[in-house]
Amino acid sequence: MNNRTQLPPETEASRLVQAADGSRWRTAGRTSDGEQLYVLDGVDVDTCPMWVREREELLVGLTGGPLTAVDEEAAA
Repeated sequence: MNNRTQLPPETEASRLVQAADGSRWRTAGRTSDGEQLYVLDGVDVDTCPMWVREREELLVGLTGGPLTAVDEEAAA
């Protein structure tokens, strides 16, 4: 299954996405095979341990659908 979220090209910046259940998550690096990792919005990505981060495929399954990129400026 490939549910890779299309994010803006700014790869180093933490990006905000919204899950199908309404929860918001931030990008938090990648696994060794390139899968995107996420943490709940509000968690400090710089200090969050890798084992706490959620893989995109599992997150999509747990929240019931695809992740959608959020325009942070419009949301503010």
